[in-house]
Amino acid sequence: MTALAHVLDSPSVAAVILTLYLAGVAGLTLYGVGQGHLLWLYLRRPARGAAPPLPADRTTWPAVTVQVPMYNERYVAAGVIDACAQLEWPRDRFELQILDDSVDDTVAIVDERAAYWRSQGVTVEVVRRSDRVGYKAGALAEGTPRVRGAFAALFDADFRPTPDFLLRTMGWFADEGVGAVQARWGHLNRVASWLTRGQALVLDAFFVVEQEARDRAGCPIRFNGSAGIWRVATVADAGGWQADTLSEDYDLCLRAQMRGWRMVYARDVVAPAELPVTMHDYKVQQRRWARGRGQVIRKHLVALWRSPLPPLAKAHTMFDLLNILVVPSVVLIGVMSPWLLVGTPPLPARHDWWWVTDLLQRPFQALVLPTFLWLALRSYGGRLRGQVTDACRSVPAFLLLITGINAVITEAGLLGITGRAAPFQRTSKYEQVATRGGWQQSRYRPATVGANTWIDGALGAYGAAACVLDAWMGAWYWLPFHLFFSLGFLAVFFYSVRRS
Repeated sequence: MTALAHVLDSPSVAAVILTLYLAGVAGLTLYGVGQGHLLWLYLRRPARGAAPPLPADRTTWPAVTVQVPMYNERYVAAGVIDACAQLEWPRDRFELQILDDSVDDTVAIVDERAAYWRSQGVTVEVVRRSDRVGYKAGALAEGTPRVRGAFAALFDADFRPTPDFLLRTMGWFADEGVGAVQARWGHLNRVASWLTRGQALVLDAFFVVEQEARDRAGCPIRFNGSAGIWRVATVADAGGWQADTLSEDYDLCLRAQMRGWRMVYARDVVAPAELPVTMHDYKVQQRRWARGRGQVIRKHLVALWRSPLPPLAKAHTMFDLLNILVVPSVVLIGVMSPWLLVGTPPLPARHDWWWVTDLLQRPFQALVLPTFLWLALRSYGGRLRGQVTDACRSVPAFLLLITGINAVITEAGLLGITGRAAPFQRTSKYEQVATRGGWQQSRYRPATVGANTWIDGALGAYGAAACVLDAWMGAWYWLPFHLFFSLGFLAVFFYSVRRS
C-alpha cells in the first residue's frame, strides 16, 4: 500500500485520476440539471387532456392500417394478431398488415390466424420478403406504401393493445399539423421478478415523467417504435423508414419534428407489452437501443443543432438525444473514486475545491431521482401503503439494474457513435403471462457467456473491493454508492451466467 500511495503522490497520476473522476461528476451534474428542469416543467405546465372526440358519423372516419412487424415470434405471434384484429374501428376502413420476415414455424401461425380473421370479416394482408434487408425498418418501408388509408398504427409482436386504442387516439389527427401519436407502454409481467420490476420502473420514469414533461412544454417527444400511429404523409415527407440506424423509430421522429410536424403523447392510453424475462434478452435489447442511439447522434446531432426549433425545444431535444452519455459517467465515478482515498494524504485533501464539484450531483440523487420514481410508481394508483410496499420492492431493483447495465450501454453507445456497423438482434419473447412458468422450457437457443459478461463480473468484484476499502478507511460517504455499484454489476453478471 505504501508503494501504491507513493505512485499516487505523483502530480501527473493524481491529475489523471481527478480529471477522470470529475468528468464523471460533470456528466451526472449536467444530467441532473436537465432532469431537474424536466421535473419543473412537469409540475408547472398543465397536462394534455383526452383526444378530441371523433365525428358522430362513422362513415367520415379515415381508413387505418395496423402494422405488425415480426421475425420468428412463435410464442407471441397469435396473441398480437388477435389483439390487433379486435381493435374497434369500422371494418370497411380497417386493415391489419402483418410484416412477417419469419423463417420458422411462425409462418404457419401467422397464416392460420390471418385466415381465421379474414373469415370474421377483417381485412388482413400478410407481407413477406425474400430477405431481411433493413430488418424492421426495411419491413416497414416495404409495407407502408401498401397501406389502405392515411394512417398507420404500429405494434411490436409482444404488445397487446386494448380494443379502444384507436378510438382514444385517432381524434388527435383532426389537427392537420399532428404527424404522429405515441401512447404509453404498459407491462404485462411487471411483478414477475426483480428484473422485470426494475425494467418497468426505468420505462415508467421515462413515459410517466420525461415524455409527459416534454409534451406539456411543447418540446419534441420520442416515437418509441410501438404503440403509436403515424400519418402516412408525415412518414413520406420526413423521408420514409430508413435502415441506416438500429433506432429507426427515433430517427424518423426526429426527422419529422425537425420538418415542423408535431407529435402528441397520449399518456392516458396504455398499451401493455411483455418485458424481457432473462438478463440475456434484456442486454440484447439495451445493446440494440444504445447502439441505435449512438448512430442517431452521429446522423442528426449537427442537423438538430441547426434546426429551426425554438430554443427550449431544441435544448431538451438535444438533452434527450445526448443523455445516454451520462452512462459512462457512472462507470468513471465507480472506477476512479476508490483511488481518491489512496495516497498521502488522500487526493481530496490536496484540493480544497473538489468537494464543491462533487456536491453538485447530490441534488439529483437526493431530490430529482426520488421524485421521478415516486411519480412513476404513483401512476399505478392504490392506497399509500401499497405504493410504499411497491416502492420497497421496485426501487432497489431499479438501482441495481441502472447500475449493472452501464458497461453494456457504454460499449454499444460508443460503437454506434463511431459508426461501427451492427446486425439487428431481436429480443426474444415468450408470452410469459399466458404460459406462466412454462416459458422457461420454451426458451430460444441458450446464450453464450460473452466478454461483456466477464467485464460485468470484474466491475462487480472491483466495487466489492472498494466497499472493503471504504470500511477499512472509514470512508462511509462512499460506501452506499460502491455497494450498489458492486451489487448491480454482480447481479447482471450472475443472472447472465445463470441463464446461459
